[in-house]
Amino acid sequence: MSRLNFEDERINFTPLILYVDYIHILHREYLIKNYENITPVDVTYLMNIFYNSNCSQKDLSELLFVSESNVAQIIKKLEKHGFITRTPDEKNKSRKILNLTNEGKIVVFKLIKGMYEWEGDFFKDYPPEDVAKFKKMLYEYSQKTIDSIY
Repeated sequence: MSRLNFEDERINFTPLILYVDYIHILHREYLIKNYENITPVDVTYLMNIFYNSNCSQKDLSELLFVSESNVAQIIKKLEKHGFITRTPDEKNKSRKILNLTNEGKIVVFKLIKGMYEWEGDFFKDYPPEDVAKFKKMLYEYSQKTIDSIY
């Protein structure tokens, strides 16, 4: 496989989002090779349901900045594959509560394990404080992106 081969000057002038896109594309390929029926979008939904158990489809649409109809479409697919359940909210029957099934939890744990292994490999030559700073900067970049759009 070819590698990125930018001159130092080009590295500094290449927008960060391009590097994020490369990572996203390669992550998609990894998922295709290693997981049946899981795309990067599915990972985003599964991880958010994992970290926000008992959330509604509306909650998820707000978390992910997508329409409720988009959430419904992805949720339907994840439910079909046995990764999540949708149950009516006892206080509001029209509201559906989302949770991972046992199979969904197993998949999320495998995904998290794989992500941490990849990160460990990637960051092995960096001091922990640099890794923490890099992650904080990416988090802040994400927040600023949200703030600039919404």
